[in-house]
Amino acid sequence: MHPLLARQIRKKLVGLDVTSGPLADFLEAVDAAYVQADQEREFVERTLEVVSEELTAANEKIRHDAESRLQDLTRYYEQTLELQQGMILCFRREQGRFVHTLCRGALALRLGWSAEAVEGKALEDFLPADQVTVVRAAYEQAWSGQAATYEGFDAANELWYVAQLQPRYSEGAVTEVIVSAVEITEFKHSEAELRQAKETAESADRAKSDFLAVMSHEIRTPMNAVIGFTSLLRETELDGAQERYVRMIESSGEGLLEVINDVLDISKIEAGRLELSVEPVDPRMVAADVVDMMRSRLEGKDLALKVEVVGPLPPFVRCDRARLRQILLNLVGNAVKFTAKGSVQVELDYQSPDRLIGRVIDTGIGIAADSLDRLFKPFSQVDSSTTRNYGGTGLGLAICRRLCEALGGGIEVQSVEGQGSTFEFCLTAPEAVDPMDGVHDAAEAEPEAEPSDPASILVVDDNPTNRRVVGLMLEMGGYQQIAFACDGDEACELLERNRYDVIFMDVEMPGRDGIEVTRWLRQRVEGTPTQPWVIGLSANVFKETRERATQAGMNLFLPKPVRRETVLQAVRDRLEA
Repeated sequence: MHPLLARQIRKKLVGLDVTSGPLADFLEAVDAAYVQADQEREFVERTLEVVSEELTAANEKIRHDAESRLQDLTRYYEQTLELQQGMILCFRREQGRFVHTLCRGALALRLGWSAEAVEGKALEDFLPADQVTVVRAAYEQAWSGQAATYEGFDAANELWYVAQLQPRYSEGAVTEVIVSAVEITEFKHSEAELRQAKETAESADRAKSDFLAVMSHEIRTPMNAVIGFTSLLRETELDGAQERYVRMIESSGEGLLEVINDVLDISKIEAGRLELSVEPVDPRMVAADVVDMMRSRLEGKDLALKVEVVGPLPPFVRCDRARLRQILLNLVGNAVKFTAKGSVQVELDYQSPDRLIGRVIDTGIGIAADSLDRLFKPFSQVDSSTTRNYGGTGLGLAICRRLCEALGGGIEVQSVEGQGSTFEFCLTAPEAVDPMDGVHDAAEAEPEAEPSDPASILVVDDNPTNRRVVGLMLEMGGYQQIAFACDGDEACELLERNRYDVIFMDVEMPGRDGIEVTRWLRQRVEGTPTQPWVIGLSANVFKETRERATQAGMNLFLPKPVRRETVLQAVRDRLEA
């Protein structure tokens, strides 16, 4: 019998016969139930023991795996930070202060920020005082839920880093911000070097521009006298020999002027300051004008010079007239220079929808095949003998190429040494309407007459030769009331005592220059019904000089050297206005 049942019988059923009868059967059944309950309890205990052992083993494995993964991740991030020389910070907001909870990375150590010096500390506890305001602003932005970035440096201002701040959320609120930073010291050094290089380049460019302006001024000023007096001399009675000498002087002066213009043009193009003025242009007229100008260079040559249209060329195209003329002048001028006999032919063609094509074909000396690749480079010619025999700067073709590119096209050459060359260029030039459409023809102009109304003219220039040149040009045009001033102060004295209809004002003079005098004059006559017409004269042809002259109140700007026709036309325009 089960011990528990026997103990209960002894205590509760004293004196009863439990060995027979119905009671015995009942107790036997209870005894069997006790035995079965013990067996089931033992099974449950064994099962719980096995399950407990399995759970303990699984929990231990999970803990070990988690610790292993955490160690791997820690090593990965530490290695990443080490490789990037980076830094990781974490911070939270506690009682109005940003308190750091983590500081790791080689960059932090290089900044002098150990974990002990940063973790549990606020910005003000370890950050240089001059950086606190900037960094706190970035921290505030990140804590408000926006990503932020800032640049920082060490106390010696030798180590630079950039930090990115990313907020972390819990239940829709920012609970922590992670700051990841990498070093940018080398980038900062490179940036400083690039800035210094840029400033050096800009300084060199300014020096170059200043040099070209001075060179232009110093050469154009005497050239104004040479070309001016030469044009005046041609108006006098000359014998055959004298006329040839005058033409030679004039040709040499124009040649020098072309050299100056070439140098200035290539400088403008390389500096990206090339100015284009697109308008309706008749290419036939431009080409014809160029050919007419070149005929004076055919003296002593058995050379035919002509223009031919070989395709469906529209009457007008949209292009820069001056630049098209410059391209043709350079190409035709070279062709005439290098061709002693035969022909130089200018061909014009057009390809829809917008390609203007020009060719200059000559029967000259030609170009060797191995020299073609350097033909369009600045200051480059086929060989040194070319300069000795024919002259030139080697800039003309380089300018042509840059101008063609600026006008949306290009230029190429085909040549056979000893037989001649063909230069072909194309420009983007859409078809345009005749600018005179709808305008009635003006009445036929009458022959030019001497000025009937006496014009009072003042010429201001610090160079006595230039004053005399302009004065003689005006006298030969029939103007007699001409006064002269040698500088800005004398000009102001004359302007205070007299009224002048037209003033030729040298822009650049020592002391009080033409810009200053013109400003003073405009203020003095402001509000009066009659304003004097101020024509600026300058050997500096840069855009900045023109703009300064216009802003000062000059009505017209004439670059030196000036031509008699230009000077007289400027006066007529004022008197006829």
